[in-house]
Amino acid sequence: MPRSESKKLAPTVFRRLFYLWAMFWTAWMTVFSCIGAVLHHMLSSDIRVFKLWSRIWGRSILFCAGMRVDIEQRGELSAPAYVFALNHQVSLDIPAAGIIIPRPFGWVAKAELAKVPFLGAAIKHSPSVFIDRSHPKKSIESIRVAGERIRSGLSVAIFPEGSRSGSDVLQPFKKGAFVLAIEAGVPVVPVTILDAYHLFNEKGKLAQPGTMHIVIGEPIQIDGWSRKDIPRLMEEVRSTMQDELDRRNRS
Repeated sequence: MPRSESKKLAPTVFRRLFYLWAMFWTAWMTVFSCIGAVLHHMLSSDIRVFKLWSRIWGRSILFCAGMRVDIEQRGELSAPAYVFALNHQVSLDIPAAGIIIPRPFGWVAKAELAKVPFLGAAIKHSPSVFIDRSHPKKSIESIRVAGERIRSGLSVAIFPEGSRSGSDVLQPFKKGAFVLAIEAGVPVVPVTILDAYHLFNEKGKLAQPGTMHIVIGEPIQIDGWSRKDIPRLMEEVRSTMQDELDRRNRS
């Protein structure tokens, strides 16, 4: 039996009802926080606005869903900006990221999210950028814009897997996050979400209270690296995440 299968939620009436409550509260807080973020952004150009509302959004969702976040940080974050690369297990990874990323940041988000009511507007009014993978030229331009923002001191967060796995098994990485880091010349911080899938299961419509464990890894320095080093960078980030997942499973 794969290790992730043994930890998946077994269906119960409580977990189904708890999932409905969590989804209802998430929808309500998303509407509230997105409106607040857009209005605040119209009044202030401070790059910390999006981080503030991401934290409000994330904390309120996880608190009322009976979930807390336990963070382990492996190294110091002293550079002006970073690319935070996170593995992606379930949708709750996104509000959790708003809590745990310790710097003002924007998302490198899929273009489809621009069409999501309220959420799309909030991302558009933030320092985030959309990547349209169906149009290579637009995708390259989005990475260029994100690179400029990083060089000006704004960190970005991205899920290199591109979609949710629903388990602790890492999916293949896409190159976007790593091209961006190399172009901007900033360190990459691997952020490993260890067990969110054990609390939330979208496919089964199940949820339960508990603690989500997340490790903020030591920054990977890429001074002097070029595009030919992208495969090496991808492997280093993936290896770091896999080591953290293996350590968690052993414990």
